[in-house]
Amino acid sequence: MRIGSATLGYEYLIIFYKVMLPQQLPGGLGQPQHAIKQFFSSYCVPAGMEASYRSMASEMDKLWEQDHPMSRLEVKRQFYAFVQLLLSELERREEAGRDKEEGIVTAAARQMQAHYREPLTLSSLAERLGTSTRQLQRGFKARFGHSPLEHLIGIRLEQAKVLLEESDYPISKIAETVGYPDSYYFSRLFKKHCGMSPKSYRQSRLQNSPKANTGCRISPALPSLPIIVPPGGNGYHQEGSVTQAFRTLLALTLMCTGGIAHAAGKIYVPHMRGTLELEGKPQRIAVLDYQYVDQLLALGLRPVGSVTCNVTAAGLPADLAAPLSGIARLGTKEMPDLQTLKELKPDIILCTVFQDDCYHELSAIAPTIMLDRNEDWRQTLLRLGMLLGRQWQALHTLDAYNAKLDQLRRKLEAHGSSQTVALIRPRDGSIRLHSEKHRTARLLYDDLGLAAPPLAKMQQGTSSMISLEALPELQADRLFVLTDDTNREQTRLYQQSPVWKEMNAVRKGQVRHCHTALWIGYYGPIAMNRVIDEIAETLLAPI
Repeated sequence: MRIGSATLGYEYLIIFYKVMLPQQLPGGLGQPQHAIKQFFSSYCVPAGMEASYRSMASEMDKLWEQDHPMSRLEVKRQFYAFVQLLLSELERREEAGRDKEEGIVTAAARQMQAHYREPLTLSSLAERLGTSTRQLQRGFKARFGHSPLEHLIGIRLEQAKVLLEESDYPISKIAETVGYPDSYYFSRLFKKHCGMSPKSYRQSRLQNSPKANTGCRISPALPSLPIIVPPGGNGYHQEGSVTQAFRTLLALTLMCTGGIAHAAGKIYVPHMRGTLELEGKPQRIAVLDYQYVDQLLALGLRPVGSVTCNVTAAGLPADLAAPLSGIARLGTKEMPDLQTLKELKPDIILCTVFQDDCYHELSAIAPTIMLDRNEDWRQTLLRLGMLLGRQWQALHTLDAYNAKLDQLRRKLEAHGSSQTVALIRPRDGSIRLHSEKHRTARLLYDDLGLAAPPLAKMQQGTSSMISLEALPELQADRLFVLTDDTNREQTRLYQQSPVWKEMNAVRKGQVRHCHTALWIGYYGPIAMNRVIDEIAETLLAPI
């Protein structure tokens, strides 16, 4: 816990706690993986109540320092009381302002429904209703979880879907009817939010259910760039209000009591093979999955040994590539060199399920922690930061990354790009298509809100293999192609084929070849920061 002052006279309370989702979740919780993002939120203490919160935080801090089981239990009780007090005040304040704002929001929503064909703007709507744009923004966010203009987009696209299903109007006529005189812009907007072009949508409805009305709603998962999704699909919907988000956060807090604990001079680390007891902070760290090299370097630590990536390290960022030469090589993640590992005398070994068969042998060499290699690197970085006593470095790294990510997301939104993007990797005579569930592809689709082609949405796993002949079915406007020394020749041969040359993305020069190890191998802040740079260079380049 930390209590202190910031610039401009602000006072802050920072409470650190570790949560782990249990295997079985309550049925009413919905999709907790989306709600986890609320753990990175901050909440303002109501004016005039600073002393109460400061007193409670100080008491919790003192009890935690006593390092006694009963004291730790009391801290948890007081923490829940702290949350309950803040939640109650937030609810009270929302109820006080709800009546006034609710009437304005209702009137604005009715105006949109009645006049969606007109060139409405936020300013013109506020002027009609005799209110401010700020009050409209706040009211819609509290009630629907999205902005007024995003609400208008939803209404217009809903009307467009009905016309596509029930009329023979050309796309240009439908675009004009729902308020978009520019049919090209309308088609791009429709594809961005609905995952397919208006023409493809019409064809799919005629083939499957001509009169079906799928409906749509706007997901709050990415507040600055919402996605309109069908209600029966994989979307997430939560009518937005700070108290609803906070309730979800509280539910998760009450459920999730696991995490790295310090007691009686020892460190207790829960992991995939149980709970490991350590005598102190490890100094000599060996990693058997090279993605953790990136994370340790970002924390200011260099592992004594690491397995090597199966593709060349040439072309990696200097702050990642340079330290690799001074790290002992421990074979590959599939076949680690246990003898060299033993000679290094590590304090701790970081492994994944790739080493499940030799876990007991690893544990005989040094205490071994098995991590989930598909866990979001940001969660793993926080976990390692707590283990190694470098929480502040982890938080600083995440703050910088999130600021960079948010900046790019805003630029992409301002740029108005609505192209679909796909991440592929030629290998083993086929092409691996990375779906929305793949950990790096999630950066494109979840974090940046870019549109995935339908074929990437249909996959059950994180990736699937498709043939070169089937590649045109992907219908991606832009391709990110993972290339390395293991697939360079196959990629070159594919590029010479007529199928490749006739693809829309290829003909328009919208293909970028990316470093495989950088994009999917060294999965941590150093690599992901460079990936963000490459995405920005690609999508924000002048046409």
